[in-house]
Amino acid sequence: MTPVNLAVRQGAEMVRNTVVELSDGMLVNFIYAVDGVASFATELRKARILKFHGCDIPVMPLQSIRKSKAALMRDKDPVHIHYIDETMRLQRKQAGGRKK
Repeated sequence: MTPVNLAVRQGAEMVRNTVVELSDGMLVNFIYAVDGVASFATELRKARILKFHGCDIPVMPLQSIRKSKAALMRDKDPVHIHYIDETMRLQRKQAGGRKK
């Protein structure tokens, strides 16, 4: 059983083919493949764990997200890539300004 089907069985409402809405209104998008990056296991090892609504969520590094967007290059991706590049530039600038 797919995660989407399991979520629907638990009361979530199907919004799109990979998106469900939970009973509290939260949208969850299930992604089964990410183009342009290493295997799921490899990317998971590089992920940063963030807290979200009390859950630990693995989040891919911006560099990996950028690679995936560059590989897909959908209409929305050039804008996303611009903002990812700008965010990484600011992160590098901030890291360079810290004293060790």
